[in-house]
Amino acid sequence: MISVILSWIYIFLICTVIGAAVLRFFKKTDFSLSGYLTAGIIVITVYVEFFSIFMKIGVCAHLLLLSAALVSGYIMRNDIRELWKRYRPVLCSWEGLFYGGFVLLIAFFTSRGEFHTDTNIYHAAAIRIYEEYGLVKGIGNLQLHYAYNSSYLAFASIFSLKWLLGYSIHSTTGFLETFMCLYAFHGLRDFKEHENHITDMMRIGILLYTLINVTRSMSPATDYATMYFVLFIITAWCKNLFESDSDVTVYALLSVAAVFAVTLKFSSCLLVLLAIYPAYCFIREKKRREIIAYTLCGCIIICPFLVRNYFISGWLLYPFDGIDIFRVVWKIPKEYLLHDADQIKVWGRCLYDVDKVNMPVKQWLPVWWEHQFRYEQMFLGAVVIASVLQLVMLTGRIVKRQKPRLEFIVLHTAIWGNIAVWFFTAPFIRYGLAFLIAVIMIATGEYLSEKKRGFYSIVSGCLAFCIFVAVSPYWDQYVTDAGVFVKQRLGDPYYIRQKDYDEGSMDSCEMNGNVIYFSTGEEINSYHVFPGTCYKPMLERSTLIGGRIEDGFCAK
Repeated sequence: MISVILSWIYIFLICTVIGAAVLRFFKKTDFSLSGYLTAGIIVITVYVEFFSIFMKIGVCAHLLLLSAALVSGYIMRNDIRELWKRYRPVLCSWEGLFYGGFVLLIAFFTSRGEFHTDTNIYHAAAIRIYEEYGLVKGIGNLQLHYAYNSSYLAFASIFSLKWLLGYSIHSTTGFLETFMCLYAFHGLRDFKEHENHITDMMRIGILLYTLINVTRSMSPATDYATMYFVLFIITAWCKNLFESDSDVTVYALLSVAAVFAVTLKFSSCLLVLLAIYPAYCFIREKKRREIIAYTLCGCIIICPFLVRNYFISGWLLYPFDGIDIFRVVWKIPKEYLLHDADQIKVWGRCLYDVDKVNMPVKQWLPVWWEHQFRYEQMFLGAVVIASVLQLVMLTGRIVKRQKPRLEFIVLHTAIWGNIAVWFFTAPFIRYGLAFLIAVIMIATGEYLSEKKRGFYSIVSGCLAFCIFVAVSPYWDQYVTDAGVFVKQRLGDPYYIRQKDYDEGSMDSCEMNGNVIYFSTGEEINSYHVFPGTCYKPMLERSTLIGGRIEDGFCAK
């Protein structure tokens, strides 16, 4: 726990000062601590992605980052001093005591427990590749999962600090949980004073998502980071819309953050539809400089992601074959890509057979539904009821001739666009959970914000009650899981140093004079040996391009 908390303090300080320095370039100067921290996370992640193209993420990468943080801290010293004056009274209060207790609680979960399945399959191994090589051309041939290339693993690698400690710290997911929850708690303080509760309910949505995944807080899982950023972006969008002055600068920056979310996991790609609104405002007001500036920011964020895709897989967007423009020796063969894409789809639909990938929706939907746990079925039912509630309230506003706000329409378009992508590609609930939670929370927030009158209020009230009943088994399931977890893990010896990555049973073979490792049974691609693969058949169909690992892999 102690090592986790110390790493969080370190991450917080570096991200905050760098984020503050970056946001200084924008006209709006009154950014909150959450704004600085978010900007810092994005900038550092993009920096690591760029750096990894040329060098490994070790002492040089970290010293350069630390130097930038020190320079940023000096330049922004007055702003940081004002920030400290603003938040110091909070820390020295009962509210601050509550926050401190919450930090200790998440640190407990982050120091022990189980790893996400995909962390054992490839997340941890991919972080090790960042640390040892930066990137390896065609590494996706050795194991296709490496080609997924989530930028979150770059952020995790820079704060792993293995080069310094001799072991890897994997506390970034717990850090994101803590940051997002404190952001939510701090906003919920003024619940009674808020006339509109949509943002409040989105804050509660962040807390619900944390409850769902808290027992795996130490796992650097790409799903978790993506969903947290999606929830934060939606919540901040609602806050700017309903609790602030609807500042177009904030919308533009959140649109840039949406581009970053795409690099975390490409399944959130339609969140970039949020950019429609600030683009519309800037075009209408003929602000060409702002259009160029924010477009450039988005390009800077997406550029290293695409370059790494090229080097790792030979494709611009893996596993998407629609853009096939490269002819390089390390390119993953198209038949492997298509098989991998089909496998993602059929597993998401609970079919588990790639031959069924073209099965019509009406045939696979009942199979998918039956494979969901009862509490998950109730949760999905709540999403449907929430959609009906939104239609009822929309009808009421149309009758009252209330004009809808364009910002809200764009937000709904982005949310439902992503839900459509999720449903028709790979409908694992965890892949689209943030968007599903957003539907429920926004609908409930709209209901709480509406004036209750007549038959309309009776219908909407009944629907809101049904949503509460349908969601209850979901959070009850995870409250129980968390309670059992705490009871069982209190005696674990991880109060000083965090539990290390799992060690799988690995064997090795020689390839062009280099040792390559592979799993011999359980699906654990061990962090502790490298390079490695979970699947020996993928190793057998691959070969090294040259005589070194750095030369890259290609298909035989």
